[in-house]
Amino acid sequence: MLGTHLICDLRRGLNFAGTDLPQGLESIGLPGFSQRLVWQDKLTHLSCTISAHYPVAAWENKDLLIHLEGRLYHLEEAKLAAELFSLAHRVFTAHKDPRPHLARWVREADGDFLLVMVHKTDGRIAVINDVFGRLPTYFHLREGVLILSRDLRLVTRVLGAADFDRMALAQYLLLGFPLGKRTWFAAIQALERASLVMIDPRCSSIQVDRLHEFNLEGEEHRQSPAENARNLASRFRGACRVRATGNGPHLVSLSGGLDSRAVAAGLWREKIPFDAATFLNAQQTNAADVRAAAQVAEILGVNWQSFHLPPPRGKDLVRLLNLKSGTNDLRMSFILPFFQLLLEKFGPGLTYFTGDGGGDTLRDSRPYRRLRTPEALLEYVIERDQVWPLDRVAALTGLAGNEIKAELFERLASYPEKSPEWQYRHFSCLEMVTKMYNEGEDRNRQFFWSVTPFYSPDFFTYAMSCPDRDKGECRFYQEFLTELHPGVAQVDYANWQAPLASLKFALLYRLKGLTRRRPEMVRRLRKLMGYYDRVGPTSRMLACLREQSTGCPAIPHYLDPRALREVLSRPQDFDKLQLWTLFTLTSTLADYTGDHAIGAAYLESDID
Repeated sequence: MLGTHLICDLRRGLNFAGTDLPQGLESIGLPGFSQRLVWQDKLTHLSCTISAHYPVAAWENKDLLIHLEGRLYHLEEAKLAAELFSLAHRVFTAHKDPRPHLARWVREADGDFLLVMVHKTDGRIAVINDVFGRLPTYFHLREGVLILSRDLRLVTRVLGAADFDRMALAQYLLLGFPLGKRTWFAAIQALERASLVMIDPRCSSIQVDRLHEFNLEGEEHRQSPAENARNLASRFRGACRVRATGNGPHLVSLSGGLDSRAVAAGLWREKIPFDAATFLNAQQTNAADVRAAAQVAEILGVNWQSFHLPPPRGKDLVRLLNLKSGTNDLRMSFILPFFQLLLEKFGPGLTYFTGDGGGDTLRDSRPYRRLRTPEALLEYVIERDQVWPLDRVAALTGLAGNEIKAELFERLASYPEKSPEWQYRHFSCLEMVTKMYNEGEDRNRQFFWSVTPFYSPDFFTYAMSCPDRDKGECRFYQEFLTELHPGVAQVDYANWQAPLASLKFALLYRLKGLTRRRPEMVRRLRKLMGYYDRVGPTSRMLACLREQSTGCPAIPHYLDPRALREVLSRPQDFDKLQLWTLFTLTSTLADYTGDHAIGAAYLESDID
């Protein structure tokens, strides 16, 4: 796994055991990756796992060392080092608390980054990540010992052992991700967005603080939709422009949706050369995406290529487990061959543009029914966003349903917004983004640098302050796309095979809104009528899951054997998403406890 590793023991010092690395780091190497030592003294080790084109940089003078993983897009390269040295000087030499200045800086910093600053004379260290936490980072902190890494598996290896967190497993089954700081492991936390880690050996102090939290309550941009669309299009074009850095080619991952075509149109408006690529999955269920993407590419006059992907094989699942340590649903392993093809065609210097975040920023993000109380919000989240139903999660994990609900209730109540409806917006547009979508983009970065202009802080803040009433039925999105390129706005939205301005799109949008008001009722109707995506009885994934359930000693320790047998005896009662989520969990349990999660018999087999 590419990225930064920081280990610090302020009480006992580090045990290097006659090597150049602290214990647990010796076996970090993976094919195509190498290890770079950045800083080391008796208490601290800072290194980075890199590949040929992964963006890391370091600068130092007599007093300071600065390590940057990722990119700061708002700064020209010639000014980058000077600004970061100025920031480090403010952190380490100012006589007053540097946190207010750092909070202002991180709010305005447009980038996907993890920044480490070292005061070489006295060993003080400051770590800052970006305002969206775009580079997932994990840490263990206890009694003067800090293990911080972009690689979750590395943290467990340096610890020597780590117990799985049963509540995190329950949240993963319920929602598809653990909440807040939780990770798979009880002793390891996720570094939250816009965090500051301060290490001071002089007083044996390690402190972790938040510098900023978004408050999405309020709609201050009450201008006409047309004016807001113009203002946002201008910001979006700027975000596209600054992300088109480096000497390598630029590629847009173009689907038939709205978000990726907006990115393509933004780059086109800025006259930035780029190619576009679309995949056709093994089942060819996204053929409408391919047709729409081809139309967009033709309108913009860009080189476009489609790739027909094979089904994922067991070895793809193993590779995804190795790269992301279970933080990506293994169902996404189908995309790894696509990335490999792009890597071979365009090279590792590629900048890969996605449309992640477009749906959150430019569509109506309010809940589909009124939520007047915190209790109503809790029930809506469980009903609307569940993967597995709460009673089944409780049975599988052995936790009480009320206990699972209580922590979710507490997390929702912790958001800065006061209204339950705005708190739901925070949950869907920030919590999900940090704990699910950022992990997906981080998977991409193991192949090439992946960016999205929708997470420019300036664009995001403005877009989230535009009235939701203007965003209904994607009317505002249509205005925005028209500002970028009118022709692109007229191409069919692939999911409904209708353009945004059509009557068909408006009717389908309203129908979808009606069904989403009562998702549990719709879920039951679909199940009753057989209209849901099932796993076939000969599924290799299901066969592997059954083998894991009986062959991995760790699984019955964390999942109730009887509840698991009930699921596996009637898999036709559950949809693909549910079973793949369970399979990801069991594979992660097996992988971390020393068993082969995917047996040799499956490595060359198609996994469906």
